[in-house]
Amino acid sequence: MSDCTRWTIGIATVLHLLVDGLCVCALYLMVGNADGARLLALFLAYNVLAFMTQPLTGWWADRSRSRHGPLLVAIVLLSAAVALQMVAVLRGADLLPLCAVLLGLGNSFFHVWGGKQTAVLSGNDMRSLGIFVSSGVLGLTVGVLYASWWLLAAMLLLVSVLGAVVSRIEPSAGPLPPSARRETAGLPSMAKTPAFIAFWLLAILIFVLLRSFVGEVVSVGLEKSSAVLLLLAVTAMAGKACGGWLARWLGISRAIVACLGIVAACMMFRSADSVPLLPVVAGVLAINFTMPMTLHLANRLLPRREGLAFGLLAAVLIPGYMLAHSLPLSPDSYFMLSALLLTIAVEVGLLMLMGETRADVLVGAVAVNILTNVPLNYLLLTFGNSVGRLMVGEVLVLVVETLWYFCFVRRWQRAVVYSLLCNATSFLVGILIQYIIKYSL
Repeated sequence: MSDCTRWTIGIATVLHLLVDGLCVCALYLMVGNADGARLLALFLAYNVLAFMTQPLTGWWADRSRSRHGPLLVAIVLLSAAVALQMVAVLRGADLLPLCAVLLGLGNSFFHVWGGKQTAVLSGNDMRSLGIFVSSGVLGLTVGVLYASWWLLAAMLLLVSVLGAVVSRIEPSAGPLPPSARRETAGLPSMAKTPAFIAFWLLAILIFVLLRSFVGEVVSVGLEKSSAVLLLLAVTAMAGKACGGWLARWLGISRAIVACLGIVAACMMFRSADSVPLLPVVAGVLAINFTMPMTLHLANRLLPRREGLAFGLLAAVLIPGYMLAHSLPLSPDSYFMLSALLLTIAVEVGLLMLMGETRADVLVGAVAVNILTNVPLNYLLLTFGNSVGRLMVGEVLVLVVETLWYFCFVRRWQRAVVYSLLCNATSFLVGILIQYIIKYSL
């Protein structure tokens, strides 16, 4: 990677912090000029435009002949939004809805520009992708905690200056780095049929949506002071920035499974009146490790359409976020979710340790765990968790999963071994974690 490329990605990372901080700072400065219902509409309009228009702005960025065209559009829109907001404050004009629209669109154009530039210039290197996406969450937190007109003006000035600087740098995209080639080794080829691409792209989008949902609910019940919010932001930033190195060390599939297991275990560390900070921080770190991995995989599925890939993944973040805040989980529902995630992570991870690499078997393991784990835990929580009911339920799950695995592996012995070992391991791991939680809370 050339020095020019490093400078471009570094400046884009700083711009990410500044743009996200600028947008949320401007929104929070609107608080004193709008009632509750209108303020909610402004925030909703901004978030929908900032995230859910990214597939369209990403598609345009992929087709644009100007490499920095989306960045220029973003700076113009953000500058216009700040100028109109100042006019609205000084003259009392009703311009806040237009300001929110301009902020959202400017944010959308910037993100697809930064995501595409980072992917193209680094050869889709997960480490670079993680570094770029990491800074946004810190910018959001700074903008919320320290919102002021001085901060808004300083951020806009820096965005304009750095935008002018980066547009004059002309790095060249090189071949895929050796490290990136090692990171993708062993994965199924992405250059396959449209149906194959559609299936895996849908799977990635569903995972990203669920990651957004879990990322919000993992900290439910934690008292969030300014210091805690800043700690969580720095933790999320570190997770995104380091996720590429983790995937390079473990491999993408194993890294995702390991992160999922850590998040599930951390979600269980809570009681009716206590939510420890350390497990929440560990869960936030683990869930954010996966962000550069999913972005890397989406870019592999959509070569030369990196803007569209970035935009699609960004668009599904809002549904997951809104679902988490509109669907408060009861303690039983929270336990069922964490138990399901832990079971999936343990059983898929064990299949990988046993040498199973076929995608249909691993995806089938996820599906059968959803079909068996959720009903079993629901029945036990509803009708009582007696030893007899638990044993009968586990035996039924063992039989169902044996039949399920046989449909994929076509060998009864292997199907029985898979079902028996996976269920026994997940059961024992769950018991172990519950004992640890019982004596630590």
